[in-house]
Amino acid sequence: MAKVASVQLTVEELAGKIIGVCGKNGPRLATILARGSLVSGETRYRWPPVEASPEEIAGLLEQFPDYDPNLAFDGARCVRMVFRDYRGEFEITREAGSQKRMFRRNSFWDGALAALGLLDLRCERYSYSEQADVFVAELPLEVRRTLAQLAQRLRYTALEARLNSLGSDHVSLYTRR
Repeated sequence: MAKVASVQLTVEELAGKIIGVCGKNGPRLATILARGSLVSGETRYRWPPVEASPEEIAGLLEQFPDYDPNLAFDGARCVRMVFRDYRGEFEITREAGSQKRMFRRNSFWDGALAALGLLDLRCERYSYSEQADVFVAELPLEVRRTLAQLAQRLRYTALEARLNSLGSDHVSLYTRR
């Protein structure tokens, strides 16, 4: 049997969890709040049903950003990179990518952002569950080679191996506002 944990959430935090699953949809948000339960992956949320007026729902939704297809990529706000290859997706977080191997001066993260920042990155969507804008780009062969060279800077050899065998031609970059 799965462990049960009790967590206190504000209505705004609860709305964020619901929007992360269902999107920024007022009627859907109102329905789920009134139902008093939400299942997201292996997590189940329960609360006393909340009846909210359309004005209250609109006020909650205003607190969450809208998707902006014209948003420019800002590498300083990037928190993770997600690569896709024949084995599936793998990610490199800012924390993991910024750690250096012993005797290395520069991190993988800085070099990778410099290389990826030259690509035609477009804002594909806003992920409410990740609370981040998602930028996507195609990975030309020369950029994949650059990333493989930069992988020597990674502290984690498993990530280095994945980047060295990268068959991906696609990257997603997550940036926080």
